Amino acid sequence: MAGAAQGAVDSLLGRLTSMLLDEAQLLGGLRGDVEFIRDEMETMNGLLRHLTDAHHRNHLVRAWMKQVVGLARDCEGNVELYLHHVAADHHSGNCLLRYLRRLLRLLQSLPARHRIATRIRELKVRARDVGDRRLRYGVTVPADDSALRDDNVYDDGNDKQSPRTAADQEEDLRRRALLLDAAAESPLLNAEEVVRRGIDSLTKWLSMEPATTVDGAPPPQVRIFSILGTELASAVATRVYKQHSSVASSIFSCKASSQSQCYKGDVGRVLAEILEQVGGVQLQPGQEEYKVTNQVAGMIVHEDREKRLISEIQERLKGKRFLIKLDSTWVSINEWKCVIEALLQAADGCLPGSAIIMTTENYDLAQSSSPYKIIIARGTKYAYEYGFYMDQAQQLGLFGEEYCRHLFRVLFEYDTFAMKTFLHLLYVNPNKTQDDLEKYMKSILECIDRNRSISKQVLLWCYYELPSKYRSCLLYLTVFPEGHVIRSTSLARRWVAEGLITPNTTSTPTDDEIRSSCSSMDEAEHYLDVLFTAGFVSPVEIGAANNIKSCTVHRQVREFIARVATDVNYVDSSLPPHLARYLSIHNRIGFKKFLSDGDSKDIAAYLPSLSASPQWQLLRVLDLEGCKGLNKKILKSICKILLLKYLSLRNTDVTRLPKQIKDLQCLETLDIRQTKVRIFAKKAIVLPLLKHFLAGDKISVSNEATEFSAVDMPLSICRMKNLEILSHVEVTDSAVELSGIAELLRLRKLGIALRGKNAKLSDLFRQIEQLHRSLRSLSVRLDQPAASENHGDLTPPKFIESLNISGLTSGLPHMIQQLHHLANLTLTKAQLKEDDLSTIGRLHGLHCLRLLHQSYIQSELSFKKGEFQTLKFLHVGTTDVTNITFVTCGSAPKLERIIWSFPTTACVSGLDHLPELREFVLNGDCNPDQVRKEIERHGNLPVFKHNPNVQKQEDIAAASTSSSSAL
Repeated sequence: MAGAAQGAVDSLLGRLTSMLLDEAQLLGGLRGDVEFIRDEMETMNGLLRHLTDAHHRNHLVRAWMKQVVGLARDCEGNVELYLHHVAADHHSGNCLLRYLRRLLRLLQSLPARHRIATRIRELKVRARDVGDRRLRYGVTVPADDSALRDDNVYDDGNDKQSPRTAADQEEDLRRRALLLDAAAESPLLNAEEVVRRGIDSLTKWLSMEPATTVDGAPPPQVRIFSILGTELASAVATRVYKQHSSVASSIFSCKASSQSQCYKGDVGRVLAEILEQVGGVQLQPGQEEYKVTNQVAGMIVHEDREKRLISEIQERLKGKRFLIKLDSTWVSINEWKCVIEALLQAADGCLPGSAIIMTTENYDLAQSSSPYKIIIARGTKYAYEYGFYMDQAQQLGLFGEEYCRHLFRVLFEYDTFAMKTFLHLLYVNPNKTQDDLEKYMKSILECIDRNRSISKQVLLWCYYELPSKYRSCLLYLTVFPEGHVIRSTSLARRWVAEGLITPNTTSTPTDDEIRSSCSSMDEAEHYLDVLFTAGFVSPVEIGAANNIKSCTVHRQVREFIARVATDVNYVDSSLPPHLARYLSIHNRIGFKKFLSDGDSKDIAAYLPSLSASPQWQLLRVLDLEGCKGLNKKILKSICKILLLKYLSLRNTDVTRLPKQIKDLQCLETLDIRQTKVRIFAKKAIVLPLLKHFLAGDKISVSNEATEFSAVDMPLSICRMKNLEILSHVEVTDSAVELSGIAELLRLRKLGIALRGKNAKLSDLFRQIEQLHRSLRSLSVRLDQPAASENHGDLTPPKFIESLNISGLTSGLPHMIQQLHHLANLTLTKAQLKEDDLSTIGRLHGLHCLRLLHQSYIQSELSFKKGEFQTLKFLHVGTTDVTNITFVTCGSAPKLERIIWSFPTTACVSGLDHLPELREFVLNGDCNPDQVRKEIERHGNLPVFKHNPNVQKQEDIAAASTSSSSAL
């Protein structure tokens, strides 16, 4: 629980150290006060680290930790405010002019600095008291009593001291995909539907001619197909074997089946039964196939009976293509290996394409036996969900099935959420032993006996596995109300603004560091992914690259972290829950004096009163998204929050920003998307620390088309050197307005709307060519492009990884064919044809392709062999396309997800050529029957979703949210 307190102290120590580096910033004896506070906090931080490792929850320790957190927050706020008043002048001019301006600033801020210095001296006394109190009450490092503690658990694979090989990274992606599958809602089918799908898949696989392997080796003589399940699995195998005799007889010249569980692993009796059937012995009507005749039984009494049986079977199968069905539901892996090795010996000399169908409940057995796809035949709630999560556990852990089957059965019967969360525990530490599982089982049974929450116990284990540096970000999630959908990028920016994430870059990075370093946003997104894999956040919308675009916090998780946050004084207890998400989590404003009984006003109603608080200027985060009634007076009061780092006015009724916006010199994120703000400022305003400038609004004018508005390019943009995101801004005279873009050496994402004859794409490309060290994403909208410009002669910078172009109707294929770093491509109004699509298909690194409104003007969208070899995500959002075809094997072989929006008629073919297909989404009011039937014939049984109510582009994200499941 001490991890959050440790995070607060770490943040303060960084600010104190930077403050001590500049002698000129300190008044009189203030340096000694700051040094004393820093030394005290370093000592406290050392103790907190030990308390974090000890997993201790002593009430005396908790009380002291609360005092440490409160002291750290008060110190940090006042230190930040002091530094703000002595910050360097950012205006231009010669050295003398800058010196005079700074001197004037220091003189003007002298009273404020004295007030803050006095407050810091008071905090010095308070720090001494907190330290003395620890000694007075004997707060020491306790002995660790955690039965399950492991000093070196949880390797997230991102530490520099632990480099990951390509194979390790591939394995991480595979295991993470298992968690994403577990987080998604699995469709619960009735028994007949499960059997029907299984029959379709198995029949299709049996009908396919065996192909050569990737390395050119000949196909195996015998293919093994596994069906997971019990009764339903047996039904699938039996119907294919018997009722689909016309299909089977056209492929196989002989058949046999064995109820191997009847023989308790006796290989000889299994072989004897098969020999009876392939040897031409005619069974009488009603005679059971597994019954062995006396003639064959007499053959197997000899000690080398297995060898003789193998030889007899081999003689009868030579030159034939056979089908053998084995019901081996109980058989262990070792017993099965004996049976399969004997059958493979007996099959020597048979024709390629012969097959063995095996039914089993044992995932390890199925996985070790069949190199082909495994059919899951489970339909009831218990059988399907229990079996599904057991399968996931087997793939996440390194233990055998027998070790965790009983544990998962107990979890499923008593607490399904705990069962799902337990998967994350296995993910973060797959090296759990049988002894570990027995300890977990003992604790779970104890929770059942004492009527305690199993989920909270599993969450506690997950919390102990979570490294302390991530815990502050986890506790921060308590500011969001239950069920609130959290956008990942907004959350990441708030974490950074609150000081919970520190970037890995220096203040003056080298050229190579700018390109390769991890920004604070990259680090924050990694933190969110860690919280997901640890089981604390539930994905709501998954992006094309399997990244989490939005998430939520399950009720039980929120209750758990809220308890932890209260224990360590992490949250402001005076803050009403429905208002907590709007402000900094450590605001210390004292809301109670502004509230009256029964008061239910929204945050906008409180802002005028809150601005009178002395703590108002210490806020770091103000998120007013969706608030109405933000008048000019409120906006001016917001501009008095001197330490504000994150300001969101997204989707508000704000129409223009006040000129006082220039006072927000610490601002890092300004979000004015979905507003009517069109001008940032009439005069040149410099926000020196601004990193993310987010603007622009989309308005749907039809089901697939949108209109877009942007903010005019800010004046003096070249002086905002810290900008990482500039999106979206409007340019009407590219030669003038884009001249400063090349000086933004940290810029990673750029969104530009070019409008009018003087806005040229060539000017834009010329400027951003100089940003090859940093720029990764480019979005360009062309409205009324310059007629004199030949787009076919232009080439965008080759380092771009994500490209979104709208309105470019000529020259596009030639323009992008050299962009081999391009991973994401979104096109609107591109008017492509079949040959243009083939050109795009030759991009070697393309993972995601979106063809939106009027981007493809032919009715059939055809993917040919050898094209789109790395494509994983496809979104077609144009009414012109009515048919999507994957011509043959090798066309988009890695495609996993397809979204098709607004077709008037939907027809798809060739999905069986997509071996990795997992999901197909159809948006719009059209007949889905043909697409559904094609999906149902696919061997992977991909998830199919039809959203008939999606009529506009913005409805697509909402549909994704509503159709996703949050744990």
